[in-house]
Amino acid sequence: MLSSHHPEPTGWDSLPGDPWDQPYGLPFFRGEKLSVSCGRLGPSNWYEHTLGVVRFAFTFNDGWGLIEATRGDRWRMPAAFLGPHQFCIIPPQLETTLVWRDRAELVVLYDESDSFREGEDSLSDPIVGDYLPLLRRDPHFARLIEMFFALCRQGDQPEPEFVEGIAIALVSRTLAHARSRGASSREARSGLPLDTVDEIIKYIDENPHDAIPATDLARKAGLSPDHFARRFKITTKMSPKQFVLRRRMEKVRELLSTGNYNVTQAGQEVGFHDPSHLNRCFRNVFGCSPMTVLKAALVVPGDN
Repeated sequence: MLSSHHPEPTGWDSLPGDPWDQPYGLPFFRGEKLSVSCGRLGPSNWYEHTLGVVRFAFTFNDGWGLIEATRGDRWRMPAAFLGPHQFCIIPPQLETTLVWRDRAELVVLYDESDSFREGEDSLSDPIVGDYLPLLRRDPHFARLIEMFFALCRQGDQPEPEFVEGIAIALVSRTLAHARSRGASSREARSGLPLDTVDEIIKYIDENPHDAIPATDLARKAGLSPDHFARRFKITTKMSPKQFVLRRRMEKVRELLSTGNYNVTQAGQEVGFHDPSHLNRCFRNVFGCSPMTVLKAALVVPGDN
């Protein structure tokens, strides 16, 4: 459970030093019905914990990770992909493990009053889903997300009733959206275990020069190619081919962000020797050119 005191609000942008060095679960707000924490997570951070309250997690940027839940020795949810603009609803008394493979901004809301465990809102299994469809069709939800994210980023201290009102409305709409679309752990149970996915990701990252075929990944997972591809897509929301390409492009972005590689050099590091092909693939993944990332890395703070 969260501590019983009311912590001083702390926003991401108000913290000294590198914000990506900040731990998960920065205290932000504690209300009578809902409490809120926010944090920036770096790659490869694992968290294992069990709480007696329902948790609602929201991701905001391009970061992504994997979540796995267990209930004692009786039940285990295979790894579920948690990427940009997604939510995860975690029932109480589940041990959850998260591994983040990119920088991620995360907000977690804690149901302190058991409001979402009673009657028709009873929860027993984790729910993972995408809230982008709701953003597109529900301007009120979009505004709620925008306001809530701004509060967490800025570390402002508005009236407690205001924060809690936004949080309750956000949770209610998210839960209704999840159930209306049938998002639940039933599909996630057909996915891959987290340790298998993690092993696959490490294998991909250790071989960035290669467009690794899905058959190789299936062999490593001990599954037939078709079975592996189906379970892999349930877990990551991408085909093995799409996922391998994304990891290679993420490596290119990482190299360019250091300012120590030009576009051609970064591409060659991951087996791309045709700059035009690299540019097309990079745009398909990130929506911008590699040169855009490189120029941003070479900007000297304070220069006009």
